[in-house]
Amino acid sequence: MTRMIDPATEAAVNAFHATIARFTELVPGMYMRQGAAGTRLEFSGLPMPTLNVVSVGSEQDLGEIDAFAKELSAKDVPWSIQVRGQADPAVLEVAARYGRTSSFTLPLLTWDAELLPTLPTGIPAGATVRQVTGGEREVFATALAAGFEMPRDVAEVFATPALLDTPDTTAYVVDVNGEAVATGFNIMAGDHVGMYNGAVPPQHRRKGYYRALVAARLRDAVAAGARHAFVQNTPMSRPLYESFGFRLAEEWTYLTSTG
Repeated sequence: MTRMIDPATEAAVNAFHATIARFTELVPGMYMRQGAAGTRLEFSGLPMPTLNVVSVGSEQDLGEIDAFAKELSAKDVPWSIQVRGQADPAVLEVAARYGRTSSFTLPLLTWDAELLPTLPTGIPAGATVRQVTGGEREVFATALAAGFEMPRDVAEVFATPALLDTPDTTAYVVDVNGEAVATGFNIMAGDHVGMYNGAVPPQHRRKGYYRALVAARLRDAVAAGARHAFVQNTPMSRPLYESFGFRLAEEWTYLTSTG
């Protein structure tokens, strides 16, 4: 079936993959490869099926999908086959051969810089939004591990100095009384900014810290030349982004194992 192409959505999708490629370039052991038909293999080695992915291109070449799926299946990590929208029977058949018989969806939300004047400017009392570099990687990793309730060794990968110090990436924390209570990470790709690693530990949620952080990250990105932003998020944070004017561009399906 022919996909209706929206230029703004296509630009956001391309920027999304550009930011993932940049991520894999900066961390040793990670890589991304693209086939002739546009299928992408994105490998991080992390225990996260959304970061070890066979991403189906618009031309949907089953041979490429199968070859990349075979490659990922040989690695000892959770992985998935990702399609834009719903997977058709042919892709489901390939996925089933590799045990990818479960699925979940994530939204791709997009935002335009013309909405900048509508962003909130308030910051909760006692809180400070600031950028962190590789010299404070322990601060960022600690807050990230607490916010996502993830293993510390995984959080440390996202806090490697190469990621925190490169010019096209920016890591953020919100400090309250000397404690980092929220995290965020921006990656620039042309005139787009991808917004990643937004997290708040359970005891600090619903206090306005993340709202202030997202607004600050968007303002900084626009000042650095971004005209658009995108994010994939969970039901927990999606209403906040939509309150800032983010709109649903697409739903993506991830085909993964039942485990």
